[in-house]
Amino acid sequence: MTGSRREGALGLALVLPPLLLLVFLIVLPAITAVLDTLAPPPGASGLTLARYAQVLSARIVRADIAFSVVVTLVSVAAVFCLSYPLALYLRFAEGRLPAVLAVLFTIPLFVPVVIASFAMITFLVNHGLISTVLYHLGIQRFPPLVYNATGIVLTEVWASIPFAVLILGAGLQAIDDALIDSARDVGAGRLRTFVSILLPLNATPTMIALTLLFISIFGSFTIPYLVGGNAPQMLGVTMTNYLTQYFRRAEAVTMAVIAFAISAAVGAVYVVSVSRRERGTV
Repeated sequence: MTGSRREGALGLALVLPPLLLLVFLIVLPAITAVLDTLAPPPGASGLTLARYAQVLSARIVRADIAFSVVVTLVSVAAVFCLSYPLALYLRFAEGRLPAVLAVLFTIPLFVPVVIASFAMITFLVNHGLISTVLYHLGIQRFPPLVYNATGIVLTEVWASIPFAVLILGAGLQAIDDALIDSARDVGAGRLRTFVSILLPLNATPTMIALTLLFISIFGSFTIPYLVGGNAPQMLGVTMTNYLTQYFRRAEAVTMAVIAFAISAAVGAVYVVSVSRRERGTV
């Protein structure tokens, strides 16, 4: 056996266990779920979309889907707007403060989601720290910050910022300092350098961060379940209720496939945009 074949066999042996795990735990259950939702009623033949029509005909389900998409988009936008400046600061700032912040912003990565959710509830409820500070500032009437969409967004943002900063920061670290210095030498200011050099060269990590954030937040359960309200609800909570409380497995599986289709569409947009960019740079 030649060296190249030996390396190929070794690579296949290393990849095969996680690949089989992926197939048996994700791919096959997903295919089974899709076929389950397309199965015809008893006595009929052929595939049908009747279950999707039945689920989407419910106004509550449509409202939950729209609510999930809106909350996810708002959360992703907020995470991006907060994470990019922090990533830029950690990339270019020098001194002790950036080093301290680099440690502090990773703390949410090590906090379990359940604990983080209950901490945010304690922090945001009407008698919590925020309401107490606002009351002492003379603001006695303010919208509720928990058990609604606001609470979900705030908690998701707090939990997601470290992940986004790590991805965006890794992309910024890969940009050669010589490019930035060259832009400054020809008179480019900070804004022009960011728009013309940093943002385009960091486009792929940015797309990765946005895509993974959307999929993660859209499919989340713990935070919407603990911090969200009774109605409308995120789709993960809705499908869980249909399965465990209403014992309507067919509807729950159909909602899961719909959620998977939405996430897959976002992933497809990422793949197409990145592939086009790669072809354009060749």
